[in-house]
Amino acid sequence: MVRLSKLLIVLGLLAGGGTASAHHSAPVFYKVDERITIEGTVKEFRFTNPHAILKLEVEGEGGEKQEWTAETTSPSVLRRRGWSQSSFKPGEKVKLEGMPSIDGSFLIRITRAFREDGTEIGLPPGTNN
Repeated sequence: MVRLSKLLIVLGLLAGGGTASAHHSAPVFYKVDERITIEGTVKEFRFTNPHAILKLEVEGEGGEKQEWTAETTSPSVLRRRGWSQSSFKPGEKVKLEGMPSIDGSFLIRITRAFREDGTEIGLPPGTNN
């Protein structure tokens, strides 16, 4: 019985370890030393763990429509910066600053966000976290 308990504990730790190591950090997907700015129309905002996700429709240089995914940190951190589930509404025009994806895909890690009138949404990273 004792051996079985120890085996179950070890198996549980191994299973949990795989989940924890699957989480990524910004340098895996983003050029952390670069910043880009995109402007577009909000399609969807998911204020969920582990990262809030914003989907935007952006007009490319040639006028083509691009669907961008903008990732940010967890809702618990965002709340401390003044964000909420209603920070972005579908149809709203916004400007995002952030780190571009390493592979050049339409993916950005948000560092700052602004409404169409220039008002910043919440506080920038490092301000209140």
